Amino acid sequence: MSLDKKVDEYIDYGYDVLKKLIACESVLDEYRENSDIPFGEGAKKALLTLLEVGNQAGFKTKNVDNYAGYLEFGTGKDVLGVLAHLDVVPVAKEEWETNPFELVFKGDKMYGRGTTDDKGPLVASLVAMKMLLDEGFKPNYRVRLIAGCDEESGSRCLERYLEKEGEPAVAFSPDASFPVIYGEKAIISYDLNLDLKDDCLLNMEAGLRYNMVPSDAKMTLSVDLKDKYLTYLKENGYEGKVEGNTYYAKGKISHAMEPDNGLNAIYILFDFLAKNTDSKAAKFIEKYYLWDNHGKKAGYYDEDPEMHDLTSNMAIARTENGKLRLGVNCRCPLDSAFETIPAALKKITDGTNNEFNFLGGSPRHYVPKDSKLVSTLVKVYRDVTGDMSEPITIGGGTYAREMTNAVAFGPIKPNEPDVCHISNEYFTVQDFKDAIKIYYLAIKELSI
Repeated sequence: MSLDKKVDEYIDYGYDVLKKLIACESVLDEYRENSDIPFGEGAKKALLTLLEVGNQAGFKTKNVDNYAGYLEFGTGKDVLGVLAHLDVVPVAKEEWETNPFELVFKGDKMYGRGTTDDKGPLVASLVAMKMLLDEGFKPNYRVRLIAGCDEESGSRCLERYLEKEGEPAVAFSPDASFPVIYGEKAIISYDLNLDLKDDCLLNMEAGLRYNMVPSDAKMTLSVDLKDKYLTYLKENGYEGKVEGNTYYAKGKISHAMEPDNGLNAIYILFDFLAKNTDSKAAKFIEKYYLWDNHGKKAGYYDEDPEMHDLTSNMAIARTENGKLRLGVNCRCPLDSAFETIPAALKKITDGTNNEFNFLGGSPRHYVPKDSKLVSTLVKVYRDVTGDMSEPITIGGGTYAREMTNAVAFGPIKPNEPDVCHISNEYFTVQDFKDAIKIYYLAIKELSI
């Protein structure tokens, strides 16, 4: 039987599993370290749902403290890991055309939060493993689908998994792009704390995660600038409103690794303030940050031929104890950024009442293009799609960076839109089927 026909036999099973997982609202509410629900009820429900599916399908399963879990078949000494995650980023329900926590088919697209990032690829991997299990395939590795519950907020799930279960000998993560991601930029976050004493800006609030460009922001002012603000919005084609002394701005959400694809609502508010007031906070942001998504104004821009350029995303705004905390997330081509960024921040804050808190991050991840892992996966991808695209590097962070011999592998194809983290996220039916075929062959090739 051809691989296409095999996939057609299992596709309804895949839809059914994906439907169950999309229905789990696995958005982190708060982290509870010593709890039965470390990442919330939704994440636990998604994990238990997946493990039950795995049990019914004939896999060996294990729950790792409700942080992560796995489905496994095979009896080899070493583990071939497929690294996926069940948690999803928050949603702005008013921006969705469908219920984000229901799998909805419209034409050739499947809509729902997590369809692309990362429940759809997780299910594609599960279906591929189920096909291999059912046909009696005997791998030389234990093939293990590892599912975490906290990838979007720090990967504490994978830390716990590695602590308890150890590192796979070889692994791929279906949580990025095809043909293969062989390098991931370093990820660094920091907070700016701006002094608001005697400032017309009383407070500001925006952002949900460091890894998202904020699409909504609001501020309160001590002066009445309603008419000027409404004129500013109209002249610039921005969305927003004023209610009392609270000013709202509407931007466009995007992943932090591609901030140029979004419209930062924080910047809209600061742009207005810088042009219409003497706000010290706004003038500081105008000088060192405004409309700059690459750290050039702040003095820490960098680039590399393979890993490309640095990106900088102002993701969070909160007013605390008379200070405005601005959370910034950077994707850096070189690990030298762990020294250059705090040095640049010290330079721009010295002599002011502003401060910074360097939060650190994770170093870049790199697996050589000519390694067996990368070359095998590239071949499999090309065999299925006919696309001869070369392996790439990205600014995103996947589970692969937590391991030595691991790379990110799909599901987004070259030249396709990246709909991760945005409203109306979807996965096409054809891409879902292709992912199943690609992961089926990848598991087979890597485990023999």
